[in-house]
Amino acid sequence: MAASRKLVLRDRAPKGGRKVGGDPWQILVVDDDRQVHEMTQVVLRDLEFEGRPFKCIAAESAAEAAAILDLSPEIPVMLLDVVMETPDAGLRLVRHLRDEMGNRHIRIILRTGQPGDAPERDVVLSYDVNDYKSKSELTAQKLFTALVGAIRAWRDITTIETLNREMAELNAGLERKVTERTRQLQDSTEALSRSKLRTENALKRETEAKDQLRQFLSMVSHEFRTPLAIIDSSAQMLRLRTEKVDPGSVARIDTIRGGVQRLLGLIDTCLADEQLDSGRIILHEKAFDLSSMINVALAHHRVASPSHAYHAEMEAPLMVWGDPGMVALVINNLIGNAVKYSPEGSRVTVTAGHDGGDIAFAVADQGIGIPDDDIARVFERFHRAANASGIPGSGIGLHMVRQIVEMHGGCVSVQSEVRRGSCFTVRLRPVPAAAKMTA
Repeated sequence: MAASRKLVLRDRAPKGGRKVGGDPWQILVVDDDRQVHEMTQVVLRDLEFEGRPFKCIAAESAAEAAAILDLSPEIPVMLLDVVMETPDAGLRLVRHLRDEMGNRHIRIILRTGQPGDAPERDVVLSYDVNDYKSKSELTAQKLFTALVGAIRAWRDITTIETLNREMAELNAGLERKVTERTRQLQDSTEALSRSKLRTENALKRETEAKDQLRQFLSMVSHEFRTPLAIIDSSAQMLRLRTEKVDPGSVARIDTIRGGVQRLLGLIDTCLADEQLDSGRIILHEKAFDLSSMINVALAHHRVASPSHAYHAEMEAPLMVWGDPGMVALVINNLIGNAVKYSPEGSRVTVTAGHDGGDIAFAVADQGIGIPDDDIARVFERFHRAANASGIPGSGIGLHMVRQIVEMHGGCVSVQSEVRRGSCFTVRLRPVPAAAKMTA
């Protein structure tokens, strides 16, 4: 008989014949008849489900069963008699267990010896029970089948509840993360808004400063030119008279005129730089010969600064595309700087020719050079190298050079060594094919 029971259970073992094993399945047997407890233990003694045996926990009254379930609510199945200390003690226990203790997991199999006192239809409809069996019809096989079905249902319920609880925890964690991320995004948005406001205010202040600078330069140009012109014309007349009566004073008068011209040149440079920076200058581009323009600039500096030697190495002609007036400013500024920062008697060399698809020209001197710390900032507005103190200059010329060259789609670079000299190289575009065809 025991062997047949074993066989029945093995037929219900996990697929493949593998036994899971583990703690016994706890079955709460609630009945006031000791023989029922003994019979149940005998029936279940040799049975297993999924490699786990059954363990009967005995309670001889509804009150005892309630106390046991209060301590061990995880018991999966209860075999419950109806009539015990009172005719409806089992049914009252069901109500107490479900409604007051809140135990919805345990599977309840009513097992009654007096079905007439608790008709199956009425009980199933009125009470939360999971199965109804008469003791007379509950054979060992039917008991085993009922228990297996109840355990499977309990396991599915607890699994679903565990998954729901884990899902709720995951959702709660996700909500916390979403809340935290939302707060972070709000903080970032507020920070961006503050940064935007600061940027807008800074841009507004910069725009106002540029407007004020433009107004100031316009005022300087208008108000300074007239008195400077009066000073220069008076110096010219004084020079004419002094040449005859006091030739020794001519040099001092020329110094006055040189200062006037330097101030006028500084005003013109500041105005041109401001117009370039504000984008108010429109280029009038056309094809022109760069080598001829360089020769004209060198001829001018040979007269203006005869104390330097000038040397040119150029291909001719060198046709480039750009605004001749703007490019002339670049050439004159670079040659003028080479003269200004070089000692008398030193050489200024200008080279020009084709370099790949560009036309490049370079102005090299034998002057004081630029310290390494200043190389990266040499084209910034108002920046002057640390070793340029004592030499007149505004720090605007090279900034203007870079702006003009970049407006032409070119680039300017510098190589320099302190006390050895500097070399500025400018690359410009050749005449486009379409312009050649039009010409």
